[in-house]
Amino acid sequence: MDKIYHNSQLINKNDLNVSLENRGLKYGDSFFETVKCYMGLPLFWEDHYFRIASSFLITKMKQPSNFNIETFKELIESLLKENNLNSNSARVKITFFRNSSGYYCPDENNTSYIIESHLLNASLYQLDNKGLNISLYKENYIPKGPLSNIKSNNRLINVMSSIYARENNYDDILLINCNNNIVESSKGNIFIVDNLDNIITPPLEDGCINGVLRSVLLSDKKYQISEQSISFSDLMNAKEVFISNVIIGLCWVYRLGNKVYDKNISSNIINDLNQKFLI
Repeated sequence: MDKIYHNSQLINKNDLNVSLENRGLKYGDSFFETVKCYMGLPLFWEDHYFRIASSFLITKMKQPSNFNIETFKELIESLLKENNLNSNSARVKITFFRNSSGYYCPDENNTSYIIESHLLNASLYQLDNKGLNISLYKENYIPKGPLSNIKSNNRLINVMSSIYARENNYDDILLINCNNNIVESSKGNIFIVDNLDNIITPPLEDGCINGVLRSVLLSDKKYQISEQSISFSDLMNAKEVFISNVIIGLCWVYRLGNKVYDKNISSNIINDLNQKFLI
């Protein structure tokens, strides 16, 4: 039976009891972090750790007493070993939720966490030769502001847009903000390549998730990615579009309506990621 960590206690997954008073369940008063692990080690762990720390500040949750970069890395590695995933590629999800009574306003800000792990079938990042057929989702907007930058457990817009994509036979869907700028997709951060081979991704101020792989790519001087708002016109004039997240790596977009895109730069980047981190 799979094990999980509930706070610092290792338990069987089926032994976890969630109270009806859990604020994550009642109000979405929680956030999570998804980590790709390879051969028993969490990838990009420092970036994940600092995003978690930032999420504590934004949500005004109190960090657990054992929250530090080494302790949580050790918990992840221990859990992978317990679940026989230390020789594979795996997904680890850490969920933090506020412990408190009270209604919308909590009585206090102490936090609990759950760490779970799951097998990933593919070890290396792979670029699908088919590419994605995508469209725009216009029924709801992503709000601009720091709450949109964290991975809160309120992902209704991702759920509803994903249902829309499935019902209309799209592989993914693009989300927009109140200014009609392209923010991200339902699965990850978006990047476009213009006709001068400049790589552009939306700034956090537009409401996108502060994605870890996005941060990794932005910090790599080889790519020289700029942060700029992306309009629908920019999207249609781009010669390449791709989506990023730490689990899938990159997905290149093949088609948006009648527009067809290349995959040259996304192919080069995914090869670089494999060489640097997975081979």
